[in-house]
Amino acid sequence: MKTNVLAAALTLGFSVTAVNALVGAWGQCGGVTYTGETACVSGYGCKYLNDLKPNILLSIYAYIVLLAMRTVGPVGQHYHQDNRSHKHHPRHHDSDDHIQSDNNYIVPYNDSNDYHFVQDDDNFLENHHYFEQDFVPPAALHPTIGDSSTQTGFDPNGIQPSVGNPMGNPPYPGWTSSGGINWIDVATAKYNRSTVLTYNLAYGGATIDANLVAPYASNVLSLTDQTNQFLSIYANSPASAPWSPSNTLFSVFIGINDISNAWWRSDWLTFVDTLITAQFALVEKMYNAGGRKFLIFNIPPIERAPVNLSQSQANRDALKTALALWSSKLQTYITNFKSSHSGTTFWFYDSNADFNYVLDNPSSFGMNTDVTLYGNNPTYAWFNDFHPGIIIQDYLGKRVDDLLTGFW
Repeated sequence: MKTNVLAAALTLGFSVTAVNALVGAWGQCGGVTYTGETACVSGYGCKYLNDLKPNILLSIYAYIVLLAMRTVGPVGQHYHQDNRSHKHHPRHHDSDDHIQSDNNYIVPYNDSNDYHFVQDDDNFLENHHYFEQDFVPPAALHPTIGDSSTQTGFDPNGIQPSVGNPMGNPPYPGWTSSGGINWIDVATAKYNRSTVLTYNLAYGGATIDANLVAPYASNVLSLTDQTNQFLSIYANSPASAPWSPSNTLFSVFIGINDISNAWWRSDWLTFVDTLITAQFALVEKMYNAGGRKFLIFNIPPIERAPVNLSQSQANRDALKTALALWSSKLQTYITNFKSSHSGTTFWFYDSNADFNYVLDNPSSFGMNTDVTLYGNNPTYAWFNDFHPGIIIQDYLGKRVDDLLTGFW
């Protein structure tokens, strides 16, 4: 994706130096969790458009965007605040508290053109500007399935992802288990290197198949349900999700609830294969629908979660061993799937290692050094006794984007 963007920029007469300078404009208008430099690159300012952090159209698209958009109105202030209250989202079914944070999100404009406008979610443009959008720049589409580690409360029947609203619904960062952003939020809208549209069907409390490991509630959508939901709504590449094998990445982050509720079984050493076989049967469904690119996560070190600290050391060690077996099995299944399915590309993300790295180096991340603490404090490692807070989630999202360098 980045290569295509750079080629387009050079075709339009922008130098490599100019393109690199624009990265600073994006960073300076970074919105949620951004704490870096805010003095804008020469010729740039920041202007509020809507209450989310968009994947913006930088000046490398300026000439093309001019052909598709028009706008009137004065330059606004550098930062605009919008502290609105949010109601409970109907898709919020996790057993733990989920908090949607209010943050300010802004988008760069170039004061020589003023044309970096994107779809408006909150009627700001309707009240202040007029624009038409007939052209959408190249985008990577990102269907995601999983559990509360990924959930944002996306309703596939609601507002769909678009170039200014890359997560669709609900308002960014959504209903998460971290007290704010989670990995998919920042992978989509903070650390991404090109436009990413995320269709996040993940559901809190999910297991791979409810018939194999029952979730905590009967209305939880399992990974099987989520996959079938994607196939029924998006398989035919509707206008709301114009995906293709080359521009689409399927992410699967699952297993936390399966292991938590099954690692102690006497037949665990064989049951683990039953579970991962079921997971890859769903990958097979995505492949048959046209999916060729897949991101597979292993499971974080849940033996270090506060809820498990009351367990004996022997039990925690046994859980850690079960997680290692799961990770090893996943990589074997990936290798076998690739060998039997032509044209597939897999990325394996070791969330366990990166999660441990943050917990082992809390001061490097501005985290409280007591990594057993949990609560609604952004410096705590954990948001509740089972789910990580925003510091860990942010790092996981950054590492995912690093892993995917070259795709987006």
